[in-house]
Parts: sequence; structure tokens; C-alpha cells
Amino acid sequence: MSITEALTGVFSDDPINWIKWGIVFAILIGGYIIAIPLYGKISSRLSWERKRDIARGKDHVVKAALVKKHPKGEVGKYDWSATYRYEIQGKEREYHAYFKEPTRPPVYLYLYYLDNPDKLFSVEEYHYENHKAILLLPVIFLPWILALAAMFLLNIPLPIN
Repeated sequence: MSITEALTGVFSDDPINWIKWGIVFAILIGGYIIAIPLYGKISSRLSWERKRDIARGKDHVVKAALVKKHPKGEVGKYDWSATYRYEIQGKEREYHAYFKEPTRPPVYLYLYYLDNPDKLFSVEEYHYENHKAILLLPVIFLPWILALAAMFLLNIPLPIN
């Protein structure tokens, strides 16, 4: 079977059908052209660095000192749990941070808050960013959903083997 026969078997020999398939593929590619930069913009708006910059602008920065650190894992490839002590609004408090290998706990850790000093965060420690993975799902599947919708709206006959 040649390539021409295979393509004719899948897409038929009707030139109108080929144009319809071209539109479907253009929608698929266009969906990714739109979705990928959109994901980048949304991801940067949700990033810890952006939140840190907002907190710095409001002067909501707290310097915490390392009190203790505890290694976990294989020798030479430690993940670290660390405890930091800081003072805010006249009260001394502790902050627990987690650092994945190869990062080690720094002596001083800068903590930030947006509006509530009880909700501190740091940029230097490890963050599991599952919210970004949830955003990635529509980026992956939305162009395919749009292409499938275009297939049915254009009434393209599906190849039946």
C-alpha cells in the first residue's frame, strides 16, 4: 500500500473533505498557538515570585533565623526539614520549611505575606505546585476538544475499517 492509497483511505478522495480536514488541523495547531502563551501568563500570575514581589512592594518581609535542621534521605542526597525563628508584631514564632536536594537550608530565610502576617511563605524553599498542573490539563486537551468539535460541525465522515 502506497502513501497515496493510505491517505485516500483515511481522508477519502473528495477534495472538499481534504479542505475540511485542513481546517480541523489548523484549529488544532491554532489552539496550541493560543493555549501555550496563555498558560505562561496564568502560570506567572500564580507564581511564588510574583507574590514575593507584591509582598516586597508592601514591605511585608520578615527575616527568620535558622534554629535547627534535619536531613532526610540518602547520604549525600539529603532533603532538609528546617525550623526558623522570627519575630512579628512583638511575638516570636517558628516557621517550618522543606528543602529538596541539592538545596540546603540557608542561615537566614526571608518570609513574605500578602495581607495576613499569619500566612507566611518563602520563595527559597521547595513548593509542590500542583495548581499549575491542573492549569496544564486544559492547555493539553482544549485544542483537541476544539478540533473534535470542528470535525463534527463540519460533518466530516470518519474512516471505517
